[in-house]
Amino acid sequence: MLYGSTRFWLLDFFGHVVDHDPLRDCLFSITPSPGRYPGLFFFADNVSLAEFPVTLRKVVSLPMPIPQLLAKRLPNGLVTLQRMDGTSRFLRSIENEGLDFQATEAKDWENFFILSEPMIHSYAILSQETVSRVTDEAGETLEPLRLIQGHNAQIGEHVFSLATNLPALEAVAILASGDTVPFTLSTHKGDLLKLSVTRL
Repeated sequence: MLYGSTRFWLLDFFGHVVDHDPLRDCLFSITPSPGRYPGLFFFADNVSLAEFPVTLRKVVSLPMPIPQLLAKRLPNGLVTLQRMDGTSRFLRSIENEGLDFQATEAKDWENFFILSEPMIHSYAILSQETVSRVTDEAGETLEPLRLIQGHNAQIGEHVFSLATNLPALEAVAILASGDTVPFTLSTHKGDLLKLSVTRL
């Protein structure tokens, strides 16, 4: 499974990707840079299962061991990551304080959104005004996508769940330069937001 599978990354509650600092050999979370793959990932065949193992891998390998984790999918499309060493502890991200594997229960800080490779590409397209232009039904240009707290994103003034809108967002990844396509998002207010994105 491992080396023939797909790569995935993790987004924490605060809108930051889980990354690895090779100099300090520690995990931390950071606002993702468009077009850059984070330094920590895992392989999986199917991340839609109710449970599946997660082995976090560093792009730069250093000695600090990372516990084997069991991902458990939540009804809202997020996952928790529980240690499989018998301690029953969870991976958690603490704002401005890094990550650890010591949480005894899974609350907001212990919930993660799985980023696929298409989602990484779509983020790079939608978050840069020099790469794409997003317009509403009136033809008004909206501010680029940004990741925000609660595993959400925002385009202009519109806030929406990443998990709820994942298929629509991932589809942007294949947009070729010069193309314009419509896409529809479901907002937190329950509205259907009809937009167009042009790849510059």
